[in-house]
Formats: sequence, structure tokens, C-alpha cells
Amino acid sequence: MKECCREYLDGQFGGDQDVVAEIYSEYVSSMKEKAAEAEAALAAGDWDRLDKAAHTMKGNALMSGDTDTAAIAIGLREETKLKDRAAAEASMAKIKEAVAGL
Repeated sequence: MKECCREYLDGQFGGDQDVVAEIYSEYVSSMKEKAAEAEAALAAGDWDRLDKAAHTMKGNALMSGDTDTAAIAIGLREETKLKDRAAAEASMAKIKEAVAGL
């Protein structure tokens, strides 16, 4: 478990390790799903779907205390609005790396 998430979730749930573990597990599962969805959307050039996936990843990361990953997702959202494929591909690579490290 990422230390930033452990600290944040411990604070949110009074140190209840069962709850923390469950929330973190759901976070990891959701991020893997949304990262795959975002990657497919980027490959298809579906900017709306990519934006929605990035928005969800941003929210999930923030709710789990993972501010580094949230920042990447925020950048990805900005890139989708500009339809900047090269920048979005770079951010997507960072997202995949972040998710792999969860």
C-alpha cells in the first residue's frame, strides 16, 4: 500500500485497518479498470470517454490520498480538452506506471 494512501485512509477511518485495506483494494481495482478504459479511449481517439475516465481516476486518487496520481489525472484531463494526443499519451504512460505501483 502506498504510504500516502495509508496515512490518509488511517486518518479518515480512525486507523481501522480492515476498512483501510478494503477501501485501498477498491481503489486499486477501480484504478486498473479506469486506466484500461482510458487507454482504450485514447487509442480510439474518444476524447469524451478519455476525459470521463481521467475524471474518475482523479476523484478516486484524491479520495484515497494519492495526490501524485491525482495530479497526473488532472493533467490528462487538461490534455483531453486540448485534444493533445502526444501529451495525453505521455500522461497515460505515467498513469499506467502509477497504477502498476499500487
